[in-house]
Amino acid sequence: MSSLPDYDIAIVGGGVSGVYSGWRLMTASVEQSPLLQQWAAARGGKLKIAVFEGGQRIGGRLLSARPPGMPHTTCEVGGMRYVSSQSLISSLIEKKLKLPRHEQVVDQPQNLAYLRGQHLRVQDLTNPAQLPYHLRWAEADWLSQKNEPSALIGWAANQLLPGIQDLHADDLEAYLQSAQIDDTPLYQHGFWNLLARAMSMEAYQLSRTTVGYDSLGANANAVDLIAEYFNFTPDVKYYLLDDGYETVPWTLEQKFRKAGGNVFLGHWLEGFNAVSLGDGEIGVSLKFHTDSQETSARAIVLAMPRRSIELLRREGPVLDPAKAPEFQFLLNSVEPIPLYKLFIAYPYPWWSVVGVEKGRSLTDMPLRQCYYWAVEGKQPGADPHNHNAILMAYNDVSNVQFWGGLRRLPLGPDDAKVQTLMGGRRSVPPYHCAVARAFDRKPMPYRMPPKEDLLDQRLRRNWDAHQAPHEMVKEMHRQLIELHNLPSAPEPIEAAFMDWSDDPYGGGVHFWNPGYQSWLLLERMIHPVPDFPCYVVGEAWSTNQTWVEGALQTSEIMLQKHFRLPQPGWVSHG
Repeated sequence: MSSLPDYDIAIVGGGVSGVYSGWRLMTASVEQSPLLQQWAAARGGKLKIAVFEGGQRIGGRLLSARPPGMPHTTCEVGGMRYVSSQSLISSLIEKKLKLPRHEQVVDQPQNLAYLRGQHLRVQDLTNPAQLPYHLRWAEADWLSQKNEPSALIGWAANQLLPGIQDLHADDLEAYLQSAQIDDTPLYQHGFWNLLARAMSMEAYQLSRTTVGYDSLGANANAVDLIAEYFNFTPDVKYYLLDDGYETVPWTLEQKFRKAGGNVFLGHWLEGFNAVSLGDGEIGVSLKFHTDSQETSARAIVLAMPRRSIELLRREGPVLDPAKAPEFQFLLNSVEPIPLYKLFIAYPYPWWSVVGVEKGRSLTDMPLRQCYYWAVEGKQPGADPHNHNAILMAYNDVSNVQFWGGLRRLPLGPDDAKVQTLMGGRRSVPPYHCAVARAFDRKPMPYRMPPKEDLLDQRLRRNWDAHQAPHEMVKEMHRQLIELHNLPSAPEPIEAAFMDWSDDPYGGGVHFWNPGYQSWLLLERMIHPVPDFPCYVVGEAWSTNQTWVEGALQTSEIMLQKHFRLPQPGWVSHG
């Protein structure tokens, strides 16, 4: 082969961690890193880096979309927000990229809580006499002091570890890592196992329902899930990006390309192995499904979640269990968590008749969380006479299985292969076509803005690629009517969804399993085989799981520890 590999660094995965790592490496002053300086010098002073993405878009589990008929409304079918306390992502968005954002409204006192067949308002939830749950005296007494039932999990955790609810985030993390219960380190406990000691099952069900996420009461690693739970404290501010969260990886992709980086879409990695390079160093040989020839690189970065890695060929110094048994241990240390979102559009906001307009309503039905996402005419720059409105349904864990049963996907002998190559999605009848047949209605007309730009095209393409099937939308429509306690509602006119448990994602987010010391293992996973140039980054093996912050955290550890890049100057600290 040539004395030089095809690339210095091959990054596999076009999500946030992949394009962020590529951008940071491509725009770094190579003099700051002896290794990068050596690689660049061999090419005349410039690194050669590529991002390989298996799908047809950059963004990963960030998926922003724009429905027809609502040209000023952006929906977040994937990750939707960040928290003000997260230093990496907030600094990147606000200081470096300067992307417009706004605060998200979540809980409103007049919004609905439909629990065990009883219709309540959120403001009623602190009155235990109105709740259809049989609580213990201490639990009911705590609620009656104007405490939210969603905080009962935190209350129970504080019974087990007194004082943790008053700790600052950094102090909490250090405390949890060294804490013990029954002379057993906290990380060896499952969170649900511990909660069962401190609260009744009735309180557990109430708290998990009103916090909105069943996964926050899961039996994952108690250290990490307690820390994750306290991310949802009342003083936290959530922020949405005006043009969609996916603009973060899109903007990074543009900057990466401008700096000389290469991006290849539709390149599904089949596997990789060690190869001897022309200068005698050990490099990496990559095999893609679409290429007959192999691609060589000095280093490979797997910016991929657990399921995506599991789909690779089990060979080479990293993926072969016989050669790297510890990697299998690390791979199994986290569990993918199913997440599902569906956006459903209507000709007007019919829910306003019961006094709800923004934030979310909650229920124990499979739809779980209903966000009053937007009314087109109320968006900046929109036609005020456009009353098209849209809701977001958001749920996790077993509720995802309920909606999966309404996909009616065709199965065949080659289904697994086709599903893998299509990124887990198979063809289903789109809702706007089905609704035209079932209800004799035409799809909502789409009027493009006067000047259609690339961003709008990408957002529209994302919507069209994720049309929801008719049976799913029909059932969601029925549950929404029941949640709002109305006899009927206008038929929906558009809908799009994503089940993030589909391949190649395997889940929307990840949790550490009990028994693993996440704060130690994340660095071992970043460079799992010490004498081989393979690195793993992303949200899955971070200590900020479920957030983009986790993807950036592991990327920065890799960049600073293994490539010797300095910390970015634009990062704020508290």
